Amino acid sequence: MNVGAFGEREVALIADELSRAVELTLNPTVAHDARKQAYTACESFKENSPWCAQAGLILASGAMYSPVVKHFGLQLMEHTVKYRWTQITQAEKIFIKENAMKLLYMGGWETAHLNDALARVIVEMIKREWPQQWPTLLAELSDACSRGHLPTQIVLHVFLRLVEDVATLQTLEQHQRRKDIYQALTSNMAEIFAFFMRLIELHVQEFREKTAAGDYAGASSNGRVVQVVLLTLTGFVEWVSTNHIVTNNGRLLQILCILLSDDVFQLSAAECLLQVVNRKGSTKERKPLMILFSEDAISCIHRAALQSIAAVDESHYLFLKKLSQVLAGLAQQLTSLWNCTTSVESWLPVLLETMLLLTSHPSLTLAQTANSVWLAFLKHEQISKLPHVLAMVPRWLQAAAPKILKVTYPSSRASGLTDAVAYACMDYDSEQEFAIFFSRSRTEMLESFRYCMIAAPLVTWAFVEQWTQTALDKVDSCPLQLDVTHPLHVEWEALAQVLDVVLSRLLQAEPRPNVAEGLRLLQRCVASEPRAPLILSLLLSFISALFVFLSCAYSQLAGPGVGSAGAELLPRVLDKIFKALVYEGTPPEGRATRNVKNVRRHAAGLLVKLGSKFPLLLLPVFGRLHELCQTALARPDLSAVESVTLQEALLLVSNHFCCYERQSALVAQVLGDCRERWAALSPHLQSAAGLARLVGLDAPPTDDDPERAQARRTLLHALMLTLGVVKRTQVPADPDKASRGGFSAGVTASGNPVWRNPCGAHVLPLFPAALALARALHELHAPQAAALRHAAHARALQPPPAERRNLLGLRDDAPPAPLATPQDRMQNLLHTLHDNVCQLVGAAAASLGRELFSAAGLARALAAALLAAPERLPDHWLRRVLRAALRPLLLHCPPAHYADVALPLLQHLAPLMLVHLNQRWEYVTSLYESGKLEEEGGSESQEVLEDMLVRHLTREHLELLKVSLVEGGMSAEPSTDMDDETPPTNPGRAPEQVSELGAIILADPIAGPAVLHTILRALTWNDSTSSLRACALALPALRAALGATGGAALGSNEASGALAAVLHALRLHGQHDANQAALLALAVQTYEALRPRFPGVIGVLRAIPDVDAHDLQRLDDKLTAQPNKPAKIDKSKRDLFKKITSRLIGRNVGQLFKKEVFILDLPTMHIPKEKPRSAVEATEGAGLENLFNANAPT
Repeated sequence: MNVGAFGEREVALIADELSRAVELTLNPTVAHDARKQAYTACESFKENSPWCAQAGLILASGAMYSPVVKHFGLQLMEHTVKYRWTQITQAEKIFIKENAMKLLYMGGWETAHLNDALARVIVEMIKREWPQQWPTLLAELSDACSRGHLPTQIVLHVFLRLVEDVATLQTLEQHQRRKDIYQALTSNMAEIFAFFMRLIELHVQEFREKTAAGDYAGASSNGRVVQVVLLTLTGFVEWVSTNHIVTNNGRLLQILCILLSDDVFQLSAAECLLQVVNRKGSTKERKPLMILFSEDAISCIHRAALQSIAAVDESHYLFLKKLSQVLAGLAQQLTSLWNCTTSVESWLPVLLETMLLLTSHPSLTLAQTANSVWLAFLKHEQISKLPHVLAMVPRWLQAAAPKILKVTYPSSRASGLTDAVAYACMDYDSEQEFAIFFSRSRTEMLESFRYCMIAAPLVTWAFVEQWTQTALDKVDSCPLQLDVTHPLHVEWEALAQVLDVVLSRLLQAEPRPNVAEGLRLLQRCVASEPRAPLILSLLLSFISALFVFLSCAYSQLAGPGVGSAGAELLPRVLDKIFKALVYEGTPPEGRATRNVKNVRRHAAGLLVKLGSKFPLLLLPVFGRLHELCQTALARPDLSAVESVTLQEALLLVSNHFCCYERQSALVAQVLGDCRERWAALSPHLQSAAGLARLVGLDAPPTDDDPERAQARRTLLHALMLTLGVVKRTQVPADPDKASRGGFSAGVTASGNPVWRNPCGAHVLPLFPAALALARALHELHAPQAAALRHAAHARALQPPPAERRNLLGLRDDAPPAPLATPQDRMQNLLHTLHDNVCQLVGAAAASLGRELFSAAGLARALAAALLAAPERLPDHWLRRVLRAALRPLLLHCPPAHYADVALPLLQHLAPLMLVHLNQRWEYVTSLYESGKLEEEGGSESQEVLEDMLVRHLTREHLELLKVSLVEGGMSAEPSTDMDDETPPTNPGRAPEQVSELGAIILADPIAGPAVLHTILRALTWNDSTSSLRACALALPALRAALGATGGAALGSNEASGALAAVLHALRLHGQHDANQAALLALAVQTYEALRPRFPGVIGVLRAIPDVDAHDLQRLDDKLTAQPNKPAKIDKSKRDLFKKITSRLIGRNVGQLFKKEVFILDLPTMHIPKEKPRSAVEATEGAGLENLFNANAPT
C-alpha cells in the first residue's frame, strides 16, 4: 500500500480511531452528546481528510472490525470516488481501483449489504472511467466470477447498480457520460445476456442436484446466486432491446416460466417476467414478446397458480399477487398485439382458466387484478366474440358476483387466511385504506358486468334474473329490523348495483333479452312487501333498474301482448313508488327515523330519475302522475325536500308538452301560493335581525317552538321550490318544436332566436325576495350581528362537519348520528339556505337567459345581495358565491349585456377579491412561518382548515376569471343543461387571446388592472395548482392589457412587475415539473411581448445574481430575429431563458442541500459507422477501374 510520506502506520492508527468512533455512534448506552461528537468526527474525516480511501480500505479489509465498521470503510472509499475523483492523483486512482478489485477477487463478505457497498464503489469508478479508460472491465468482472459464488454476486450487483444509474433511474446526471456507458452496455449486451443465461442454467442445475443429494448449505449458496441473477435481469429487461430477451428461441422466457413453479425462485422470476410483460414501446419493439403466448408458457403460469393457491401461506399469496400482475400485463400486450397471435386455440383456454382461478380466490386484491384481464378481453372487439371467451362468461359471473358483496373491515385483526376479511387485513392497514380500495375494485367489477351484458346479453341477464328471483324469495324471511351488515342487506345492496349496470346496456344488447320476462320480474318486485325499510329502499333500486323494460315494452320488437302488459304494469309501478313516498315505517322504526325517511326520499328521487330518463313513457300517464302527486302533496307531514322533489318530477315530464302555455300553467300550479309566502316572509328578510328572529337564531335551541319551526319550514320550502322550478323547467332543445310551441320571444340583433322559459314570468317576481334573503344571510357575518346569535348557536355559521371533512380530505365512513341536535339543524339550515340561493342565481342565468339579464338593475341588485362586503364573509361562504352564483352568471351572460351586467359585477368584485386574497395569503404565510401548520396532531386543526379554504377560494376565483376572460358568453340563450356545478371544460392548449368579454373587462380602468394584478399575484401565491391556472390566463391578459388605453393601459412599472412576478413564481414553484414548464413558456412569451414596448424590462433579468450579459444579448438577438412570431415558443429561446434563470428556479427540499457530483467527460468514443450497403457506396470505391487491369490479381 503506497500512502506516501504519511506512512502506513499512521493511517492504521487513524483507522483504529475511526472504528472506535463508528462503534460509539451506534452504542445505545453512551450519552447522546458523546455519540453526536463521534458522528461529527466521522463526517468531518469523510469530508476533509486526504486519507479517506486508504483508511477506508483498512477498515473494509481488516478482519478484526465489525460489519458496521467495514461498511463505513467502504463508504469512505465510495465518497472519495464520488466527490474527489477529479482532485486525486492518478496513483491514488490506481490504488483505489486495484484494491477495490482485489476485495472483489477475494470474495467480499457473507454479509449482503457489504457486498452491495463494494459494488457501489466499483460502479462509481465505472461511471468515471469506462469504457474509454477501463477497456478491460468486462474481462476483469468475468475473471472475478470464476473465483466463487460471492464474487459472482458482487459482479451482478455491479451490473444492477450501473443500469439503475444509467438506464432505469437515470441518476447519472452528466448526459455525455450516461450516453457513453449506455452505448457501451448496448454494444456488449449480447455477451452480458449470454453471461446471465449461463449463470442461471448452471446454478439452477447445481441447486437442484445439491438439494437432491441433501447438501442444503451448498444448494443455498447456488440459490442466492440465482436470486441475484434474477434481480439483476429485472433491471435489464425493462429497457434493453426485446431481441435480447427472446434470443435463442426465447430461452430466457422459458426459464422464467419454469421457475414460476419453484418455491425458492418463483417470486423473483415473476418480478422479472412482470417487467417483460409491462414493456411499453412500438408494436415492432413489442412483437417478439408474443412468444409468451404459447401453450407451454401459459401452462407454466397456470400450474404455478394452481400450486400456490393450494399452499395457503403468506409467501405463496405474495407470489400470487405478483403472478396476477403478470397476467394483467399479458392481457395488455395481447389486446394491443392481437393481430400477431398464432395458435390461439391451444393457449387461450388455459389463460382464461388461470384468470378464473384468481377471480375465485377469496382475496379481493387478486380478484381485482384478474378482473382487469377479463375486462381488457371484453373491451376488445375481436377477443370478446371468441367462442372460448363467451363460454367463460357464465362461470365468470358465478365467480365474480360474490366479489360485489360489501366486505366490512374488522375492528380487530383477523386470524386465518381463508376469507376475504383475513386477506383484507393482510393487504390493508386501516379501514379507510381498505374502503378506498374496495370502492375502486367494485367499480371495476361492475364495469365487467356491463361489458358482459354487451358480449353475452342473454347469458348475463339469465344469471342476474335468477339472482334477483332468489333474492326476492327471501323477502318473507326478512326481519323487521336489520342493519347494513346483515347478510340480506349486503346481498340486496350488491344486487341493486349489478342490476343497474347490467340493465343500463339493455337497449344496446343484441340479441335483446326477453322483455316479457323482465316485465314479470318487475311485476314481482312491485308485489313484494319487505318489512324492513332498508330492504324496501333497495327494492326501489330494483324497480328503478327494471323500469327500462317498460320502455322496451312499447317497441314493435317486443312481441305481441307485451305492450299491453307494460301499459297495465306502469300504473302499478307508480302506485308502488307513491306508496313508498308516504311510507310510515313499522314499529319500532317510526316515521321520524333515518331509515324510514330515506325510503321516502328515495321514492321522490326515483320519480325525478324516471322523469328525466323516461319522460316520453310517463307523458301518456301524466294525468295519473299528476293526480298521485296532488294526493301526496295534500299530506301535511310531507317534508319540504320530498314535496319539492315530487314537483320537480312533474316539471321534467311536462317539458315534453312542448307547449309554452301548458307548461306555464303547470309552473303556476306548482308554485301555488309561493308568491304570497315570499311576500309574507319579505319583511323578515330585510335585515339580519329580522332573519335571526324568524328562524330562531336569537333564541335558545329547542324543539318546542312550533311557530319558528313552521317559519323555518316555510322559508326553506319556498326557496327550494323556486330553485326546483328554475332548474327543471326547460325550453325544447329542438328549435322547430320550440317555435311551434310558442316559446319564441323575437330575435337578437344578429338574427339568432330568443326563447322564453315558461317559468320566467312566474319566478322573476320572486327574485328580489330571494336576493334579500342572501343579503340578510351575509349580514349575519357582520361584527355587530354577533349579538343577534344566541350563545348556544355560536358555531351556526361555521362549516358543517360534512363540509369540513370534505375540505380536509377525510373519508366519512361512519354512519351519521341518528338524531341531530337543534344546534346542528340550525347550522345545516343556514348553510342550505345560502347554498340554495346561490344555486338559484346560477340556475336562473342558465335557464332564463335574456329574461333574467334584461331585468332592470340586475348587476346592482346582485352586487348588493351577494357582494356587499366579501371581506367579512368566511371563505367557505364566499367560495359558494363565486362557484354557484357568479361563475354561471358570467358564463351565460349574452353579449348584449356585457356592459350592463358582467362588467359592473367585475368592477365591484375584482378589486375586493384582490385585496381579500392578498390578506388571506399573508395570513396563511404567517401560519407557515410560525410553524402552526406543522405542529404535531394538527392535521384537523382550524389553521389547516383555513389553509385549505384559502387555496380552494383562490382556485374558484381563478376559474371565475377564466370564464370572464377566455370563456365568457359561451351560451347567450337558455341552456338545456341545468347542472351549474359542472365547470366548463376546454381541454387542450392555453388560449392565446381573450374573449370579447375579456377584452371589455381588461380595457376597463377599474376591473382591468384589478383582474391583471390578481392573475399575476396568483402566480406567486403558495399554491402550485393556483399558479398553474394563473399561467394559462396571464399571457392573454397581458396581451389585452398591452392593447388597452387610458386608465387601463400598462405602464413600464407594471411591465417590469409582470415579468418579476413570473420569475418569482419560478422561484417558488419551479420544483414542480408542470409548473416549471408552464412558467418558463410564460416567461419567454411575456419577455417577448414586453421587450419591444418597454426596453427597461431587461433590468429585471439583469438583477438575477451572476447572470451572464452575453446570454441576455443572445436572447435579445433571438427575439429580434423572429419579430413576427410572438405566439411560437422556440425551444432554443426557452432553453436559453432557463439557463439565464437557472439560479432562480426553485428546487425541491430534497435537492436543496445536495452535494454536487462532478464527473468529467471522457474523450469521444469512436463509433463505427454503418457499413455501406454495396461496394459502390464504400469510401474506397468498388475498384471498377482496375477490373480489366492486366496486373490485377486473379
